[in-house]
Amino acid sequence: MSNKTVWFATVILSSALGSLGGFYASQQALKEPLAKLGLTTPIFILDRAAWVRSLPPDASQEAVNRAMEDWRDKAGQLAKAGYLVIDSGLVVAAPEDVYVRPE
Repeated sequence: MSNKTVWFATVILSSALGSLGGFYASQQALKEPLAKLGLTTPIFILDRAAWVRSLPPDASQEAVNRAMEDWRDKAGQLAKAGYLVIDSGLVVAAPEDVYVRPE
């Protein structure tokens, strides 16, 4: 075998092993963050105060009861969809996009 053939075979073998090593290292690096994503519980915050404020000032008790029932129904729908639902009165801080307010 000539030196050129040995050199070429060494380069090819090194490239192949380097590629496999890089692939394995990237898979190991991604495994932990991807596993954590599966453990994260999606959360929504229902803003009960906004629900009440959306009622007219002269709303009847029946309208208030209906609004609270709608609020509970919305919470139930989100819970059935797999979300943890928290009342806004219990939240200290949260990103704006997790709040559910009346339309």
